[in-house]
Amino acid sequence: MMDNRLEYTRDIWVNAFFTGNYEVLAQYEDQHFKVIYEQEGRVESNFTRYEKIAHAVKNGVWKPQKPNVQSEDYEFNRDQTACLVQIFLENESTVIQEKWIFQEDWKITELRFCEMENSARL
Repeated sequence: MMDNRLEYTRDIWVNAFFTGNYEVLAQYEDQHFKVIYEQEGRVESNFTRYEKIAHAVKNGVWKPQKPNVQSEDYEFNRDQTACLVQIFLENESTVIQEKWIFQEDWKITELRFCEMENSARL
């Protein structure tokens, strides 16, 4: 059973990312949130990320590309307090994974860009 609150929260979070609203991002991202780029072996923490976004927005260069999503797969743990969202892209071997946890509200703890064969399970 899909948690509508998670879907709603994800919509706000995704929209905040594309509009460069890092204040809203901060509300939905866990304090230890990180972005992992597996191919590059790079990890980005919140603070560097918000600074980069703020800087890009201020200079009018914040234009993230929307990926062509082929499908999204939601995998909840048994008590619905954690969810792994896997986003499969059209014509790309990259899988985007989001790890969400529920504590009063849904928050994202990790965003990972991985090669198809490395995509994990919860």
